[in-house]
Amino acid sequence: MIEDEECNESNPSGSEMDSNDVYDNASVTDKSSFTSKDGLKLPTGIRISSKKIQMVPPTVTIKKEDRSNIFIRRNIFIPKGSRCCKIHTSNGYLLREDFFKLTAYKDDYRIFNVNYIVNTMQKLRKMVNSNKNVDFDDPLSLSDIEYKNLTDFTRTQHDRVLSYIPVSALKTSINRSPRCVIACLLMKLRLGASNSVLASMLGIDNKRKVTDIMHSTSATLVKYFVPHYLGLAHINREEIIKNHTSSIATRLLTENRNPCILVLDGTYLYIQ
Repeated sequence: MIEDEECNESNPSGSEMDSNDVYDNASVTDKSSFTSKDGLKLPTGIRISSKKIQMVPPTVTIKKEDRSNIFIRRNIFIPKGSRCCKIHTSNGYLLREDFFKLTAYKDDYRIFNVNYIVNTMQKLRKMVNSNKNVDFDDPLSLSDIEYKNLTDFTRTQHDRVLSYIPVSALKTSINRSPRCVIACLLMKLRLGASNSVLASMLGIDNKRKVTDIMHSTSATLVKYFVPHYLGLAHINREEIIKNHTSSIATRLLTENRNPCILVLDGTYLYIQ
């Protein structure tokens, strides 16, 4: 991954950051004292180039969450407004493999103000307290293999399902982000675990909430996702001819014409 040169604090590309994300950008060369009137001097790796580096477009601003996680987990400091190539991200967040491949450009001391230190400690506390549960919202908590083992879906497939669901369609709470509730349903289908076990794994208060999640998520998927892949309305005639008609069927049934071939079997039709 390549970071751009440090941006000015007024740069709109860093507008997602809050006011507590302010710090002294100057490197500290005097290491004799670890305190100053501006804050606390801490040794840290700096991931920023001293000169402009050409990046592969398009580029995106590194999110605040990624910068915080990298600082907490790797002791690598990425200044606000830094950018990277989009190919290293998924849904705006750094890919897990790129997160752990990231190396410091140099080691130095920096001054962090009190607000920054307090916020970092709060994030660290939250991270430690949530480690006992499976966390699908944290892109770094699960490897790709673990993700696949738990849900039978890859991250890309999970993201694709989420892309069909409107933000307001699923209720969001501390334990019920759209990603988490869909993962809960997938884990139920994949593992066949009881609702009590799923509640313990995902940090949900009780199994009744898991039942509610199953019902609401299933209904949402049936409404927004299933119609794109099931039923006569999800596909048109041209696509059937182009992508779902074999050459053998064309020769046997159409005399080398190019019609739409439908094979209907009434065995499993619902009849009441």
